[in-house]
This record gives sequence, structure tokens and C-alpha cells, in this order.
Amino acid sequence: MGRKQLAGIIAAAGLGVLVVGYGAAFAFAGDKIPGDTTVLGIPVGGLSESDAKAKLEAGLKDRLAEPIKLKAGESNFQVKPADAGLSLDVDATIEAAGAGRSLAPGRILQALTGGDAIQPVVKTDDAKLQAAVTKLATQVNRPATEGTITFADAKAVQHAPADGLQLDNAKATDTLLAAYPADGTPAELPVSVTQPQAGTDAIDKAMKDYAEPAMSGPIRLTVGEKSVDLTPAEIAPALTLTAKDGTFTPTLNAKLLEPLFQKRFKSLETQPKDATIQIVGGTPKVVPAVDGMVVDRTKVVPAILSILPKPTGERRAAVGLAHSKAKVTTEAVTALGIKEVMGEFTTHFPHAPYRNINIGTAARKINGTLLKPGETFSLNKIVGERTKENGFTEGNIISGGKFVLDLGGGVSQSATTTFNAAFFAGLKDVEHKAHSVYISRYPVGREATVAWPSVDMKFLNDSGHGIYVQTIFKASTPGNQGAITVKIWGTKVWDITAGQSARSNPRQPSVVYNTESNCRTQAPSAGFDITIYRYFSKNGVRVKTESFTTKYNAADDIRCGPKPGTTPTPPTSSTPPGMGKPTTTTRPPS
Repeated sequence: MGRKQLAGIIAAAGLGVLVVGYGAAFAFAGDKIPGDTTVLGIPVGGLSESDAKAKLEAGLKDRLAEPIKLKAGESNFQVKPADAGLSLDVDATIEAAGAGRSLAPGRILQALTGGDAIQPVVKTDDAKLQAAVTKLATQVNRPATEGTITFADAKAVQHAPADGLQLDNAKATDTLLAAYPADGTPAELPVSVTQPQAGTDAIDKAMKDYAEPAMSGPIRLTVGEKSVDLTPAEIAPALTLTAKDGTFTPTLNAKLLEPLFQKRFKSLETQPKDATIQIVGGTPKVVPAVDGMVVDRTKVVPAILSILPKPTGERRAAVGLAHSKAKVTTEAVTALGIKEVMGEFTTHFPHAPYRNINIGTAARKINGTLLKPGETFSLNKIVGERTKENGFTEGNIISGGKFVLDLGGGVSQSATTTFNAAFFAGLKDVEHKAHSVYISRYPVGREATVAWPSVDMKFLNDSGHGIYVQTIFKASTPGNQGAITVKIWGTKVWDITAGQSARSNPRQPSVVYNTESNCRTQAPSAGFDITIYRYFSKNGVRVKTESFTTKYNAADDIRCGPKPGTTPTPPTSSTPPGMGKPTTTTRPPS
């Protein structure tokens, strides 16, 4: 064999070894990711494309939906990736890591020896991302807060100034992208800082020159020879020192102090009186409005602020008076056209001290009610809650078909009388509820009960003119009935008459034996239905008819004691421990 042949054989053998070695290297690493490659700390080197995707998805599963934590100054925020339209593009990330089969020698060498930390490829929904940044800006952005001094318990309290923040929206977008997927560490948001105008030195000066002297003692306001004192504790809640143009300026919340002013200035002021109606000699007369003279609120606040920093002996100021117009003018009441009785009604009641108190109190509160056209009369609103503080006492009501005592028993007599006066005045019935059982001293089917706050008696002034409600109350005495009359004055529109159907659907009472210690006997009465008609006429001609049906329950025959022929049982309390007052109440037939 010649040398050339031998050299050829050796070369061929060497090439074969290289081919075999190259083939082995390709088989081992041709479709592998470079060996030292990581994505967000997750090693994917040496893995095939499919294995690398599976490992990356498993390793980032919990992080992909985790809120991105952010920080600006001392405040922390977070954004949900879904809200910002952010998601991980796994395919593109693994491709960027070097996945994919290749015969290139350099590619195979890199797979065997290379690799690096690869940034994930993030897919974005630009509209959602911008919306998330805009929303984040509303949370981050804040103006610089000037230092303030407030007052509590007659002492000045300092509040330090604070820097303002302004988010750079464009850079914040990049911050969100860089921080996804989240790793739990807050990313610093790009913000600019604004400084407050007045610093700590200005606060210290305001404390010394104004705030501390302001709380050093009372101040005195004078009107002529009269005066009133206001204490630091009374002024403190409404006083504030705030930064303005680099210095501090005191302000006083006049609205907050108004209740105090009204109370203290009574001796200095003459309050205006609204025009109203008064019945004189059976005729309505307009009582003219009277303007008042009150402490000028535009002058009192500057006066107080000017004397607060002054030393003892100089803490006083004179304040002037200003005319105060009545809210309801003489001209307005005159124009209401209140000139005659539109409707009136009277009911009587047997003597009982609680009836005199409760019916009389309600009558006084109703008396003088003035309604403009389109306004609604509400008995509950006018009379108020039936409490001892509001002038009421306990009286009989019906609850659950039995007599019980509760505050305000008897007020329904006032409601019934007023309802009938409005009925015959031709005014629109807005709300009324009859008693649950028929009370013989009331007009059958045409009466009203009330209970605070759920059951009311309301009517609308739809007459086109003003109306004035007058009540006349006569207290009962032993042996003599009391009476309440309600007259509604205005301009008469309708001639009203009433009618009624026959009673129908009779309901018979039951006999009930009650062994409770607080039992009260009750006379029976039958229940029934009845329809009431209201006829509207003008010049003797009927124009329209309205109707409503009243349904009365039967009142049981309650007898105290055991049922004859039964073994008596010990008395029990009618109200279980912890139970409150009944929620549904009606007047008793007593």
C-alpha cells in the first residue's frame, strides 16, 4: 500500500470519527437549551423546548397572577397583572432562551457549554396597561400638605407638613413591565417630589405668636352695653391655622359655631318673626312679619380672630347688629288666599287625665300649621315622637287585640279629627290607616290611627291656595267629656258630603280567658267592612266621587281568670324577658 493510500485511509478514518462525534453531539445537544440558561432564577438549561416550557410554567405558576407590589415614598401600592393586561409569553421566552434543533456547530457548542440569565417575554394589552397606570396615578399623586395647627380640649396641636408626589406615567409603565412576574419585592415607582410652602419654622412661629395665646383665656364680644363671653374650649373645635403664601393664617368655621352663637347671642339679638295667620273674631287675619336685629355674622368671625392672640385685658371686641329678614313675608302670607273655613270636624272623648295631656299636646302642636299650595301635612312630622320629653304620657292603646299602656295613647283622637276636617275640606288623602277595631265615638269607617314612626296621617294641599290649620281643645273633667275641633281655613273649592255603604262581611268576637297577672277585661265588638264615599260638588252639581273601604277586626271578649271548669294556673307575665314595645299600635275603644 502506498503512502498516499495510507494517508487517505487515515484521513477517512479521522473524518469518520469526527462525523460520529458530531452526530453524537447533535443527538445529545442539538435540540437542548444552552446548559447554564435561567429564566427568573429557574434553570432551564439542557432541557428540550417542551420540557423547558413545562418547567417554566410550573415554576412561575404562583407568581404569574400575584399582584405587583410598588412603592412611592412611604406608601405602598399594588396592581393585579390581569388589570394591567400583563401575561407571560412562554413560547417566546423559551425561544429567546435558545430552544430549537440546529445542525450549526456553534449552536451545538453553545448548547453544551453556554447559557445566561434570560429576561421573560411579556405580552401586553396596551389599553389595559395605560388604564392601570392612570388609576395608579390617582392613588399615588398627592399635593404637598401644608402644616396645620388644630385645637382640642383648649390646647393647640401641631401637624407637620408633608411632601407631595407626582407619578411619571411613562416611566411607571416600564416599571410595571420590569416588575412582572412579581417576586414579592416592591418596585420603586418613578415620582417627583413637591415641597410645602411653609416649613417647620413657620409652624413653630404660629404656635408661639397665635395658637398658644388663642387658648389662654375667654374672649368677650359686646353689643352696646351688653356682652357675652366665649371660652377657649368652645372656640377650639372650629379654629384652625393653615399655611398660606409661606405663612400661617387662622380660620374659624362659622357654620360649626352657629349653634353656640344662637345660644349665646340671645340676649344681644331680636329674632325675626315670620308672617302668619291668626283667627280673630272668627276671621283669619294676617299677622305681619317682623324683621329682627341679629349679631352680624360677617363681622363676628373677623372680630374673634383679631382678639384671640391678644393678652389678658385686651381680649374683647365690639360687634355690630344687622337686619335679619323674616323667612315668610307678609306679602307671601297675604297671597295665600286664606279667607274662609274649607272643612271642620269635632270629636269628643271621655275623661281621663292621660287623654287631656296627649290629645291636648298634639292639638297645640298642630294648631297654626301653615301649608303652601302643593305642601303635604304629616301628623308625625308636626307632632313629633311621642316621648315624655316631647310632652306626652302613657295611655291606652290596642296591641295584638288587647289593651296595653304606651306613650302617646290618645293622639289618634287628634289624627281622626284632623283627617275628617281635611276630608270635608276636599283635600287629597295621601295616607291614613283606620283603627284595627271600631271605636264607637269616631265616625264609622272614617277615622285614622297613628304610631311613631311607621303609621302616619297625611294629606296634600291641592286646593291651589294656602291653608291654615286651627285646633280648639277642651279638656275633659270628671263627669264631662272633652272635645277637640279642627278647622281648615283657605279658599273653599268644593262642597263635600259623605256617604257610606251597609256593613258587610261580619266577623264575630271570641271569648278569651286570660290568667296573666296584668289581665284587663275587654268588652267584645263585632268586626265588619264598610265603604266610605266622598262626593265633590260645585254649585249644587256633583262633579266626582271618591271611595275607600275600611275593614275592622272583631274585638275579643277578654275575661280575666281561668275558663270555668278548668284548673287555675299560676299567673304569668304577658311580656317575655327582653321583648320590647309592640311595633303596631292603635287607639283603644275606651
